[in-house]
Amino acid sequence: MRSWIAALAATAACLGAMPAHACGPYTVGLYEYSSLYYRDAQGHWAGIDKDVVEEVARRTGCKLELRTESRIRIWAQIASGQMDMTVSALQTKERELLVEFIPYIESRQFVVLRPALAAALTSPAAFLADRQRRVIVVRGYAFTPTLESWLTTMRVQGRVDEVPDQTTAMRIFKAGRGDAVVLGAHSLATARRADPVFGTYTALSYAPQERSIGALALSRDRIPQADRDLMRRAVEEMLRDGTIDAYKKRHLGDLSETP
Repeated sequence: MRSWIAALAATAACLGAMPAHACGPYTVGLYEYSSLYYRDAQGHWAGIDKDVVEEVARRTGCKLELRTESRIRIWAQIASGQMDMTVSALQTKERELLVEFIPYIESRQFVVLRPALAAALTSPAAFLADRQRRVIVVRGYAFTPTLESWLTTMRVQGRVDEVPDQTTAMRIFKAGRGDAVVLGAHSLATARRADPVFGTYTALSYAPQERSIGALALSRDRIPQADRDLMRRAVEEMLRDGTIDAYKKRHLGDLSETP
């Protein structure tokens, strides 16, 4: 068990039994993103995030209403008080003012390039130095510190192409409209399974020591602390008893996080 999961699980006993009360209804924003939330072969929504939310609702008795939105609209609605929580959220200082985070999944972020470029652009500094190169990212996505710093500089230079969703990012990269695309490990693995072309690309970790931690993000204003504690305990139980690992196995199979 990873250290951050162990630390979370160790706090579960401290929460104690929560009093019975009405929990919710709360709106939950989900966004299409690889194995986390996608349409299956029958056209139905499925994914790790959907399973996590539904199991949290079952264990807590909280009424959680799922809504499918773009990532940027979800955060705008949380900020304006029109949505109560979201999924697979990466922690930032700005978001901490709005929400409480309950981590449940971790990954890495990769810069994906064609092999000829990857041989030369082996670091953020090398990519920055080649000023004709551009990168594709999903609008509203949060990045690990090293990638965030790199992308901030790239934005100032006008070298970042932002798109509304992951599907669009991968499609336009494949079409040759960008030199690199930033993908999470789960997205990369899923793309390689679905499309052999992605198996020919090189994935570089510009910050191998940094992990991205996905969390439920619960509005501090709209969800009382008692309900946030209730959902935190449920997630920690799911981490301890292997429920979330089972969801990952269901939707990812044996796909590796390695590039």
